Amino acid sequence: IKRNAFRVLATLAFAAAPAFANMIIVNNFSFELPLVSPLATSCGVGCSYEVAAIQDWGGTAVSRGRLEPGTTAGWFTSLSAGPTSAWANDGIISQTVGATVGVGTVYTLLVSIGYRYNSVPAGFSGSADLLIGGAACATCTSGWVTLPPARGGWADFQVNYTGTLLDQNKTIAIELRNTDTTGTYQGNFDNVRLDAAVPEPASFLLIGSALLALKAF
Repeated sequence: IKRNAFRVLATLAFAAAPAFANMIIVNNFSFELPLVSPLATSCGVGCSYEVAAIQDWGGTAVSRGRLEPGTTAGWFTSLSAGPTSAWANDGIISQTVGATVGVGTVYTLLVSIGYRYNSVPAGFSGSADLLIGGAACATCTSGWVTLPPARGGWADFQVNYTGTLLDQNKTIAIELRNTDTTGTYQGNFDNVRLDAAVPEPASFLLIGSALLALKAF
């Protein structure tokens, strides 16, 4: 009997775990697809880029660059997630994910944003946000996880949103945005991640149901 009880408790643990956090699939999250090396145009040793549609992404700015491991070529002094990243001289790069808004669910978007080493004048203009039901997210909060990227490097930008009853079942879209409208600076993006944390009451409901079943057993 004790052995069966432990099995029930183990089942409870596995059932409750997904209630705390769930990764939402972002297709081509690091812009490696399609796997082409080098890309169409050379930008130095180990460096190439293309101005073309990015697989699984849309928007008004669809371009990507590739930096072979071990090279810098004036773009970056390090790589983020794989050798290929997306860039936008203006406009946005966007993707609507498969999940929809759940009431009370906490959504966390993380995007690695880069600062090109050879940017002249020095500066960058990458940012990220969420669209809820095709509209700007009025209740989202955003900011750098630690510090903005240093010249030639990358840093994580975070956007937080909690689903409301008004937004229930609405679509969720990721936008990677170049905030500079003058065309002076470039936005560089990589390693896009979106997580959803189910509200605690749902987790407690799972635990309570399992405990009741265990007691009945």
